[in-house]
Amino acid sequence: MQNSLPSTPKNTPQGITWRQTVVMRNAQGQEEAFSIGPDGSVWSFIADSGDSRFDATGQRLENLGLAADFLTVGRNVAGALVVIAAKGLHTQYRTETPLEGLTLADGLRKRWSPAQSIHLPTIAGATGVRRLYTQTDFSGMRIAMIVDTEQPGIGASYVMACSQWGEAGPGPFILLPPLGAPGAGQPAKTASAPGQATFRVAHSA
Repeated sequence: MQNSLPSTPKNTPQGITWRQTVVMRNAQGQEEAFSIGPDGSVWSFIADSGDSRFDATGQRLENLGLAADFLTVGRNVAGALVVIAAKGLHTQYRTETPLEGLTLADGLRKRWSPAQSIHLPTIAGATGVRRLYTQTDFSGMRIAMIVDTEQPGIGASYVMACSQWGEAGPGPFILLPPLGAPGAGQPAKTASAPGQATFRVAHSA
């Protein structure tokens, strides 16, 4: 394997190990699992890479170097995987670089783009990203984040920040107000129509 398994920190609650596992099919057609490890970093695991240079069974385990409380994996318009991780208000991503199978043994440096930050717009009282979502269709990939807020006189709330993903990463963000009961004199919100696109945490493999 490329990396040894991370040990569980002493202050980790009992029973908390690998979290928010997402399984996707990568550019080589292999099922690849992404998960937040007990060390709080995002890890990638391929059960059978088809190359015994990784280890005797061809397994591949790599630390992507992204600190995370929350994780999602999407697919951009070019078909490459995009791993997105949020730690507090700090959000980063890495994009898959399609390579031939034999080139994969060169390691993580060539397999993934360098980690890049996602710059959120100014959000009053923002305290941290609570959840990440992606959606991919004919127009490409979109990302949404639930951002918790805390403001004097208002208290705890949240907003959703949405962006269309482009070749250079996320585009401008649009902020949406919290969902919930309408204010006085406002009509109730209607449910999404059948077939209407909604965000989800990740696509199936």
